[in-house]
Parts: sequence; C-alpha cells; structure tokens
Amino acid sequence: MSSILEPIILFYLPLALGYIFKKYGKASERFSKDFSRLILYIFLPALLFDSIYTKSLGGEFGELLTLTLIGTASVFYFLAVSKLFFKNRFELSMTLFYANSGYLPIPLAISFWGVEAVPLIGFYIIGNNLTSNILIPLLSARDLKGGLERLKNFPPIYAALLGFILAVAKIEIPGIVLKAASTIGDLAPTLALIVLGVDIASSGSFDLDGVKVYLIRQVFSIFLPFLAFIIGLRDLAFYIVILEALMPPAVSNIILAQEYDIKPEKVARVVLTATILATLVTIPFLIFLFSV
Repeated sequence: MSSILEPIILFYLPLALGYIFKKYGKASERFSKDFSRLILYIFLPALLFDSIYTKSLGGEFGELLTLTLIGTASVFYFLAVSKLFFKNRFELSMTLFYANSGYLPIPLAISFWGVEAVPLIGFYIIGNNLTSNILIPLLSARDLKGGLERLKNFPPIYAALLGFILAVAKIEIPGIVLKAASTIGDLAPTLALIVLGVDIASSGSFDLDGVKVYLIRQVFSIFLPFLAFIIGLRDLAFYIVILEALMPPAVSNIILAQEYDIKPEKVARVVLTATILATLVTIPFLIFLFSV
C-alpha cells in the first residue's frame, strides 16, 4: 500500500497546492508564465546537468543515445498518426506529436525510480524537443530558421549536452559545484507540478478536440514501447519509454502557436484539456503500474 501511496502524494500534493493557490491565493495572471520561465531557465537545467554528468561519467552512453533516437522517432510517428485523424488541422497535429517530455514525466519518474531516471529522460527530451521545435516552424510556415532560433532559447538542451560532453571528456567538476546544481535542480519537479496546478485552475471548459488528442495519444502510444523492446531497451530505460509515450501535449505548443499564428487559443485549450485528462486518468494508471 505504501508503495502506491508515496507517488500519489509526491505527485498530487504539489498539484493540489498550485490549484488552491490559484483559486484562493489571488495569484496574478503572469504568475504561471513567470514561474515557468524560472523553472525552464534555472531549476530544470541544473537538474539535467547534474544527473546527466553524474551518469555519463560511468560511460553508459548506449541507453542515453538510444532514448534520444526514440524521442525523435516518436515525433515522426505521431506526426504520421495525426495525418490519419486531423489531416490539414495542424493546430491539432502539433499537440499530438510534441509531447510533454520533461515537466510532467520528471516528477513522476523521480517518485517511481529516483534521480537515476532523470538523465534517461534528459536524453529523450533532446530528441523530442529538437525535432518538434524544428518541425513545427517548418511545417506551419516553412521557417527552418525560426525553429532553430527557438532551440537557442531552450536551456535544458544546453544543460543536458554540456553535462554529457564534460563527462565524455572526463573533465572533473568540483564537488561543491555539483552539490549546488543538485540542490537547485532538486526543486524543479515539485515547482513544475505547482505551476501545473495553477494552469489547471486557470483553465476554462473542456475542448472536444483536446479529448480526441488525448485519446489518440493513449491508444497509439503502444508502438513506442514495442519499438524500444525490439531494439533492446530493458528495465529502467524501457519503463521511461512507456512513461514518455503516454504523456499529454507539451505546454511549449502554446508558445509556438502564438509565435507562428497557429490558432493559439485553440492550441491552449487542447493542451490544457489533454493535460487535465492525463492527470486524472493516465497518471493514476502509471502510479498503479509502476508501484505494484
């Protein structure tokens, strides 16, 4: 019982606190946006740098790079699936193939498996986010330069790559620096869940297309664990693929929709609807799956 109760508390308590804070604490309209940037630019990069540097020192590169390839493959796979259901409605296609590969899965993975899961997720993020941030501008406005410009403003990728490069080069980082990065990074999962709770409290009515995006992602996600198993991933790396395959759309979809005028209000409703459904249905399923 305690094995199931712990991840439930670790995930839903910060979520509930964020929800209550928005509803009764008079949080400003900019609170979520400003705090999300703080997590994106400081806390999440620190977490990824520390965990990836520490793991990569052991020379375990195969799993990390394989997860990057699967993260990339997932984008193209769900892009193809989106063509079957949404055809020319790119505002829905993008929310299907660009999944939340960091903010949501990292807190879950830590509650299930501890910090050793973070570097694996970090390299999945590299594949998922690099590919999505290039494809969305390219497919929506044929603007490859715009996609590359977006990547320049995504610090978690820099942190992950820097940690990996320094470890491969066997450059020793002072212990006090790693401890500081670890202390700062450890705050990222909890803060991300609080912000998610604020976003849920701010959401309006459910969007039917958001329900469709959520359901299609859940049904067709089975391909990614199958692919991972076929190419030899096992144990924790395999579990990470299962977790990532079921994640709802990335919040970054909203930013990209605003930047490239891809019906941003619609995209925001779809992202929040699918995220709420994931927290109510998918997350309890995953907690049960990985805690029994």
